Amino acid sequence: MNARILIVYGSSYGQTKKIARRLAEMLTLRSCDVTVADAKTLPASLRPDAFDGIVVGASIIARGHQSAVRDFVHANLATLNRIPSAFYSVCASAGSAYEKNRAGARRLRDAFLVEAAWRPAVTESIAGAINFTRYNFMLRWYMKKASKMNGGSTDTSRDHEYTDWAQVEHFAGQIVDAVSRWTPLSAPANVTAGV
Repeated sequence: MNARILIVYGSSYGQTKKIARRLAEMLTLRSCDVTVADAKTLPASLRPDAFDGIVVGASIIARGHQSAVRDFVHANLATLNRIPSAFYSVCASAGSAYEKNRAGARRLRDAFLVEAAWRPAVTESIAGAINFTRYNFMLRWYMKKASKMNGGSTDTSRDHEYTDWAQVEHFAGQIVDAVSRWTPLSAPANVTAGV
């Protein structure tokens, strides 16, 4: 296939970055040329419109998705809506034992997309990790409470990873399918920023 795919991520404690790297490995195994970049440190020379597909990932901790990711989506909205794009939102609630909480994580993902006026071909809500050992006192207290509400561990002496790597692999396959089906002729007509 040799499609060129850009993965841009925002990661507060490292799990969204880890997922981006794993996606890159999986896409490379499917004959894609992958570039991975942190939304906070994008090189000025990076041209998203030079890629065949773009994947964006962001995590949610208390205040929503990272502002650097929001800025990237806003600045590149026309391209994201023109070529195959994908979005994954990483949230502890996405791995909840309770459907109500998993639905809440999906609502946060969807609200981000609506607010941005972005229509990606593929979206996913992925469970992340709870890194108790890296949080300050207040965030540790908040995340312990959130973890308990989601049926997760409240052991603050260590970190807990909840990412479903089979789900991430399936998401990679969906991305490849979306990019392989796309041609400039199949792009939506008259897609403009803000529509």
